[in-house]
Amino acid sequence: MPSMALKSGSPGCLLPPCAKSRHFHAFQPNCCKPAPVCTCKSAGQSFEQAQFDSKPQIAHMSRRQLLQIAGATVTVLQRAPEAKASLLPEAIDNAWSSIGGGPSDLTFPELFLGTWKVQTTLVKVDTPLGPDFVPDLKVVERAQKEDLQQPQKYLVSFMHNNRGQVVIDRRFNTSQLVSLYLDKPVPEDVITWNPDNPNQLRMALPGSMTINTRVTRRSQETPTPDKISTSEYFQQIFETPGRPQAKVKASQCYTKYKFRSLEAADRQAGPAIVATQVISDYLTAYDGELQLIKAQNRPVVVYTYSMVFIKQRGMPV
Repeated sequence: MPSMALKSGSPGCLLPPCAKSRHFHAFQPNCCKPAPVCTCKSAGQSFEQAQFDSKPQIAHMSRRQLLQIAGATVTVLQRAPEAKASLLPEAIDNAWSSIGGGPSDLTFPELFLGTWKVQTTLVKVDTPLGPDFVPDLKVVERAQKEDLQQPQKYLVSFMHNNRGQVVIDRRFNTSQLVSLYLDKPVPEDVITWNPDNPNQLRMALPGSMTINTRVTRRSQETPTPDKISTSEYFQQIFETPGRPQAKVKASQCYTKYKFRSLEAADRQAGPAIVATQVISDYLTAYDGELQLIKAQNRPVVVYTYSMVFIKQRGMPV
């Protein structure tokens, strides 16, 4: 998706950009915990709470949100075994789940298939361990001052993979979100991603940085027929020309979706899908080994978003 990415990033993480800040931030996974950790205290957004602002809007994407885009759509966990889902026959591919990686990709009902206009609003920013543990404190402070309650709009898409499953179109979603940040179209050919090997995504911005995102662990639950909860942990590596050392970010993207039929949404003139998305950032060795040990694998920044999905009818699936 964020997780808008891009974690809508996502789907995955389908998150949009910070309304005004211009700093990179990533939302990705925690590699050491045996199971995803939900930092969302609410049961998720309801259709009654969801409001879609129909006013025209000029999108301003922050680097923090751009990272969320690339991340929530694909990721990797530090020190986790390399995920090679879908490179092997399905029987072997499914073994990725049995060794702790989780499902080979997040899958969704047919209702999700196609292109959606998404409105995402940053509703909360937390620093659970305090400001001393936050590597980019200025980014967080700017998000708290300027980005809270500022709706962002963009397109996200779901597609069929070769197995006929509905999955997040991470390449399309990343292209859409980065285009918002750069204020100009970003062709999908700068993004390398295979829907049948969804755990790796590479984005090479011309004359700028290269971002490699890899998912290392994911999980998915369907508590009721109209709800889905998803979690992805991932790692991002940022390579910038002229900078000898790459930067590494690790995060988790956790999303609770609630959905209903398009007919039901039309009858009430509301959205077909609403979601609450929580992006948790973790420290890596890049941030200093002492701080990493003190953090004890706990998140240092947590961003909570509300999301509203409106189906774009007439667009190709």
